[in-house]
Amino acid sequence: MRADIWLALASAACFALSTVAQHRAAVAHADEGTGTSPLRLVARLARSPLWLVGLVAAVAALLLQALALSQGALVVVQPILLLGLLLALPLSDALARRMPSRGEVLAALAVLVGLALFIVAADPDRGVPVARQGHLLVTAGGWIALALLAALLGETVLRQRKALLLGLSGGALIGVSSALLKQVVGLFGRGPLDALLDPAFAGVVLTGVAGLIATQAGYAAGHLSASQPAHSIAEPAVAAAIGATAFAEHLAVGALPVAGQVVGALLMVAGVIAIAAVVPDLHDQPERPGRPDRPGARREVA
Repeated sequence: MRADIWLALASAACFALSTVAQHRAAVAHADEGTGTSPLRLVARLARSPLWLVGLVAAVAALLLQALALSQGALVVVQPILLLGLLLALPLSDALARRMPSRGEVLAALAVLVGLALFIVAADPDRGVPVARQGHLLVTAGGWIALALLAALLGETVLRQRKALLLGLSGGALIGVSSALLKQVVGLFGRGPLDALLDPAFAGVVLTGVAGLIATQAGYAAGHLSASQPAHSIAEPAVAAAIGATAFAEHLAVGALPVAGQVVGALLMVAGVIAIAAVVPDLHDQPERPGRPDRPGARREVA
């Protein structure tokens, strides 16, 4: 197996740990976050040991992702990171001492089959290691504007869709951050100073922090089935779009390859949505220590 795939899988495992830890911490502090800004919510979460464990795992995932992007294409690496959502399921079940449901297993299989089909059918080029600066900044800027618009709508006129819109915003911003990270990694080949002084480096930090804030606010705003699928779909979609346009990561063309890509993408989307739908959120049923689940009761995500 190629190095970029191994590194992406390791990154996905760290992302799974980060997701479970940060989501549990965000839900535990959801009442404190009522009526407060996303930035203040994150400041409060920073005092939670569990949230800090998730943050360390997220940093490890980011480093592994950077290594994967140095070896492969955004179009390959980013969809593989979807497996972090699948790995979060058994981790969540292990912490809660539960067996996964049949719905979870079927949804996970849909994502796995869809991912394999998409990568094989797409057969993408590695593209260029460093994109043209102007082209990349314009492309990334467009996606950032859309992400900020989604967050603004969720905080104002569409508050009933707040979790969904914040999930979209957070996922899109993290997708942009991943694309800019690939640029920084490529520039390191010319020298560390070139990479650190390039606008892409500042962009990685700013979009990463903004994406983290939007994601945590989405976790606290409502049911996981509203925010997580939107985040999980937006992140690889935006990163792959930037990879195709700015880094020349061209996909295979022709009726059969395109059909395989479409079917694979649809399976991944359906699987991600199904995973969040069959895993109820802690907002629905507060945990009661020492009290076993009733038969037929809805399960809680860790």
